[in-house]
Amino acid sequence: MRKTVFILFVLLFGPQLYAQQQAFKMRLLANYNDSNLPKVDITDIWNDLTGYFEPIKKREYIIAGGTDSIYFFDITGTSEIKLLRSVWGTSRMARNRDFETYKHYVYCVSDQSGTYGSLKVFDLQYLPDSIPLVFESAILGSSTHTIFIDSVSARMYMCSNTKPPGQVSAMDIVSLKNPELPVLLAELKVPTVNGFPLFNMVHEMYARNDTAYLSCGNAGLYIFDLRDTGNQTLLGSINEYPDRGYNHSCWLDKTGRYLMFTDENMGLDVKIFDIKNMADPKFVSQFNSNENAMPHNAYWVGDLAYVSSYHDGVRIYNVKDPGNPIQVAWYDTHPETPEIYGGYKGAWGVYPYLPSKRIIASDLTGGIFVFEVDSDLVGLIQTEKAAEMFNMYPNPSTEWLTVESSFSEQTRLQIMDLQGKVCLILNIEKGLNKIDLCDLTQGTYIVKVQTSNSFVYKKLLRW
Repeated sequence: MRKTVFILFVLLFGPQLYAQQQAFKMRLLANYNDSNLPKVDITDIWNDLTGYFEPIKKREYIIAGGTDSIYFFDITGTSEIKLLRSVWGTSRMARNRDFETYKHYVYCVSDQSGTYGSLKVFDLQYLPDSIPLVFESAILGSSTHTIFIDSVSARMYMCSNTKPPGQVSAMDIVSLKNPELPVLLAELKVPTVNGFPLFNMVHEMYARNDTAYLSCGNAGLYIFDLRDTGNQTLLGSINEYPDRGYNHSCWLDKTGRYLMFTDENMGLDVKIFDIKNMADPKFVSQFNSNENAMPHNAYWVGDLAYVSSYHDGVRIYNVKDPGNPIQVAWYDTHPETPEIYGGYKGAWGVYPYLPSKRIIASDLTGGIFVFEVDSDLVGLIQTEKAAEMFNMYPNPSTEWLTVESSFSEQTRLQIMDLQGKVCLILNIEKGLNKIDLCDLTQGTYIVKVQTSNSFVYKKLLRW
């Protein structure tokens, strides 16, 4: 399948475009980095991240992990990533931090560090003014590789979890009925064969309706029914498949029929399996951006798969037909010419769930990124009604442009040059908005106004 995808892409877009272009249908809106922060492995500063949308003030945030701290950024509606606060991590020089949001809280863990850490819970409802720490304890986990929260059942799953005094479990199940007071429900009971466990650790996992899909490294992938923690049931496993390696992480499509997972080894593809019959999963397809690339984390959103792919940056695939994934957009956060594959460098995390449909990503050395993806890919539509609700004058303009909006919601406006470079980005309100054009050189620009479900393009002449 990898060769099929490559051939289709080359026929559509040409070999030079595939091989040389740093970005395709993705534009960089903002980047944050600080090369003076503490590093591991000589160059690496950042690890995973997550996004958070505050529904009252309608603001968007990033929570990201560095080797030393947890970082909170405001990215609402501008081309700036604004650092709000950094909180020293209990663990020092942490290679790995992981985050999950639930209601208006974020849960933070760490692993692969010089010292033990703890589970921290921050209350996000007071952003951007304050970020109170409402819970911190090492009792539930002093070193935890990853976490996943099933919001329906109010459960948090803590993977490869170490609890004092050094007790290690493959995975723990924690209740969030009281979000500020997590409570241990049970440990995962790993089945044994001839007295030996099927696996010793869970690297990452995905859960829906208390069915858990566990990526267990070299042991493969296992599916459990965990509705009754006292009667845990193994439903199926995926142990033999093409490009089998270190089973790293997985994600389920919206129908629950298809499971996508990655193997964290250089040159091994992303795979899709049909799990309609969980006792007998069927291989469907595999895909990758490059024969040497190493996909890390992959998320399924509608018809698109978003993949952080280390050296190859962030990649987006159309997986509407799971048997024929096609690469449709990318941004290489770790550009090298030629690209030198090997080791863990480049894009670590990606988050595609913000209402603005902007994509956020982390790169181990390059920092924190905010991207815009072409509107047609992420489901935004341009309508005649939307065009009628937006007007701008005078056009041509000199130093000032007046924008008149009839949209009831706050709206994002961008001014781009004809090469697609974003020159100005800001929020506009309903009514009249006056925009300073003094920083724009004379020429022709494209003005884009975007709401939560539609967009409008208009041409602007700057005299």
